[in-house]
Amino acid sequence: MQKTFFITTTRLENFSDGVFTIVLTLLAFQFKVPKFSTTNTNAENLQELLKISPYLIGFVFSFLFVAVFWANHHNLYHTIKEANSKLLWLNIHSLFWVTMMPFAIAIVGDFHKVPLAAIFLGTVLFMASVTAYMLLRYSHVNSKLVDETLSDSSIKYGQIKNIVAIIFTLIGILSAIWSVYASYSIYVLVLGIFIVPQKLEKQTKSDKRKKELDQTNNNQP
Repeated sequence: MQKTFFITTTRLENFSDGVFTIVLTLLAFQFKVPKFSTTNTNAENLQELLKISPYLIGFVFSFLFVAVFWANHHNLYHTIKEANSKLLWLNIHSLFWVTMMPFAIAIVGDFHKVPLAAIFLGTVLFMASVTAYMLLRYSHVNSKLVDETLSDSSIKYGQIKNIVAIIFTLIGILSAIWSVYASYSIYVLVLGIFIVPQKLEKQTKSDKRKKELDQTNNNQP
């Protein structure tokens, strides 16, 4: 019988934190300096500042998205007791879409009125949500890497929140065909879904015993 070797999540978390740090740094490079001039009036300089507002708005949105994604990633690994090779690659796949955020925001900053720019941003958000769900689903359900003390309600709530985010992001992508601003509004709504922190609850001893009995009964022929 082939054995599966498990490892601690420490190095995986450290690697992920490093990636998030680099992404936030790259986001700061998206800033555009307004073309102020001492010969311009205050109104003219204000107009120059307004010209770069899409970059400022995009930076705030993407910074919040990456921050919220990191917070949820951080909470996830507090519920995982160990990792395996498949979890490592699922984690890398998830981080890939996070690293695409600076590129997507740069495109939106330059072409925020173009539907394809909104669609591309939505695609990045959609894939980030999908891979986050895959990571959650695999660790909590498929491979049983989750801490046994985590309640079933907490596990289900995390999955439902990810599924809702995926559905709304897909709606936002389709909405970009008719209105880019409607699309951006839906993306902000998705961000709001993840800003609300998930309450992680521990199961009681009776709940744990009942779960063990259910698993035993299900394993019986």
